[in-house]
Amino acid sequence: MKKILLYILIVISLILLIFLGIRNNKHTSTLRDDKRDFAISDTLSIDKIILKNRSLETIILQRNKQKTKWTLNDTLIANPYSINLLLKTSKEMKVKNPIARSGLENVIKRMAIQNTKVDFFKNNKKIKTIYIGGETADQLGTFMMIEGAKEPYVVHIPGFNGYLSSRFSCKEHLWRSKKIFNQKIQTVTYVKNDMKMEHNNISKKIENIYCEKFITDNQNLQNEIKSRVPFITIEISTETNEQKHLHCIRKKTVNKIKYEHQEYDQERFYGLLNNTIMLIQYKQFKDIDLSDEVKKIFMPWHEN
Repeated sequence: MKKILLYILIVISLILLIFLGIRNNKHTSTLRDDKRDFAISDTLSIDKIILKNRSLETIILQRNKQKTKWTLNDTLIANPYSINLLLKTSKEMKVKNPIARSGLENVIKRMAIQNTKVDFFKNNKKIKTIYIGGETADQLGTFMMIEGAKEPYVVHIPGFNGYLSSRFSCKEHLWRSKKIFNQKIQTVTYVKNDMKMEHNNISKKIENIYCEKFITDNQNLQNEIKSRVPFITIEISTETNEQKHLHCIRKKTVNKIKYEHQEYDQERFYGLLNNTIMLIQYKQFKDIDLSDEVKKIFMPWHEN
């Protein structure tokens, strides 16, 4: 009889332990779920994003009141493609898997040293903060952690093979619009050796030219480019009477064997605007009806 009572007590104790375990597990899972919700479902409501890394680089992206464009660090126009990619990423990213306990400490240490903090705002109120770490060894996931969480997770976008950390860069030139002139243009004037050639009828086409990239590394190269004499300068006057000067500078050929008969690169040139150096393709001007006089200066290797 005593043995039967003992067995009954043991069974009851086991049932209670299992019940409490399930209850605690549900509670713990709920807490973990609260810190696993990386995605932002309503990205249209996001009006400000701040990215800051350990190198003290800061990117501030702000949507205007009309929700038609984003500004970069208050003064520049942001690249719509980069903004849309960031918003798309923020909406679609999900937890791929927790980090194995054996490697968790190392990941946390690495993220403490190197991470990008991303703050999302709605109506100027912060709604979520995420810390972006590096990529996994297979480069198919990214370590991320929500502010206030106890541990990071491996995050990915289902169906996309790659890591996401590069989409949260704090390099200003990667967020900057590649459109060369971001204002409405009233007049366009080409200048060579103080000789001015005005073309008001093509101002609208000039508004839609883009650079290939910004030259931001190699300070010695930048200084050397700035010291060269432009082969022509494009002066524009905006509808607000602001004057801008795009100094066009020849680019030397990289492969001297392949282009041994060319003095300069015939595909790209450097553009200097407000102390910013850009790489621009000549074909950006193919739809602009340049006068023969300007064309001979601009692209002398073309038949006129």
